[in-house]
Amino acid sequence: MLTLAMRRSLILLPVLFHLALLVGWRWQQPLVPYFFDATVLSGGRGLDFYSIYQAGYNARHGWDVYEGDPARVEVVVPYFTPFRYLPLVAYTVGAALSLLAPLTAYKVWVVVIELTLWLCLWLTYRRVRAWEAFIPLATLWLCFTPFYLELFMGQFSLIQAALIWGMLLAIQTEGTWIASVLWKINTIVCAPLFLRAHRWRTLGILAVAVLLTTVPYFVVFPAHARDFLLNNFGNSVAGHELGNLGFRQLVFEVLAALGASADLQRWVQLGVVVGVVGLALWLTFWRLSPVASLKPAAISLWVTAFFLISPQIWEHHYVMLLPTLVIAYLEKPHWLIWLVWAGLALPTPFGFSALQPLIAANHDLRAFPLEPTWQLLLQHACKALPTAVWFGYWVRRVWAV
Repeated sequence: MLTLAMRRSLILLPVLFHLALLVGWRWQQPLVPYFFDATVLSGGRGLDFYSIYQAGYNARHGWDVYEGDPARVEVVVPYFTPFRYLPLVAYTVGAALSLLAPLTAYKVWVVVIELTLWLCLWLTYRRVRAWEAFIPLATLWLCFTPFYLELFMGQFSLIQAALIWGMLLAIQTEGTWIASVLWKINTIVCAPLFLRAHRWRTLGILAVAVLLTTVPYFVVFPAHARDFLLNNFGNSVAGHELGNLGFRQLVFEVLAALGASADLQRWVQLGVVVGVVGLALWLTFWRLSPVASLKPAAISLWVTAFFLISPQIWEHHYVMLLPTLVIAYLEKPHWLIWLVWAGLALPTPFGFSALQPLIAANHDLRAFPLEPTWQLLLQHACKALPTAVWFGYWVRRVWAV
């Protein structure tokens, strides 16, 4: 029989695991081979962070924040991905961080990410106020390996996860939702819930905020307006990409392995989006009351739906799904939650497969069909299938409301 002190000390296990992730970020080689993104970058950290840093630098110098051509702007970072967020992010967080040296700013951002995670933990403890109940919830937060890539890439998904967590805990739900859309835009999928709840004022404020922070900007800098729309709303799945771990990419890879035509691929991709969105809309407007539409089950349904309909889901993005797992266990513990969490929390099979040395030797191979096919499909299925199961879980929960 464990004493109270021994039961409370169990919190040390997830804390030690989390510290191991931090050590792996600082001293990279032990963990790099097990993660696709880290392997492709050959250990070069901060790729995504440097996109917001460069965008902030552009903003401070009066240049287009979406421009990355060294012939047109001064590039001050070692490497970066194209900036794809709302201009507001570049003119605020990006501009502030660009006042520091790039590497210093990246390290500061890693601290911000880590502190944000501990804020989520603190909010979780405040909700349960009991160590025995808190320990499994802390384990869900602290032992989630996509967080390693969140640090490695210098990503922005954990901030979004914290905002989603605020929505699920009903912490200024409307304001938190507006902030999340302005931060990373993907939570715009929750708009039907606010429509069902008759929150016209919230929808109006969001519409005005988005329009005011985008339209005037693209009037002044129109060159990348189309790129912004395509990056956030228009990308399709039309080719191989080993790092894309979304459900739609899995569908593409399965059909490709079966020899499907491009036309069939397009129709099936459309069918996935229509089917998922149609089911979520039906549940929202015909099964939920206006009061229930902003409850955790409904919000989690739409957050999970995004992972099924988005054409691009990378491993670090799954930290945005973590709050839905925590709230589910907090409300109603069940073995299925741990099963789905394990699928999403564990590293992909990439580091243990024949694909890892191929990609490490030639990064360009990531966009080509690779052999053996079964390992390729397993890599794509390892996150996508648990996500599909998780969507079914929330469909059942909302149906029962």
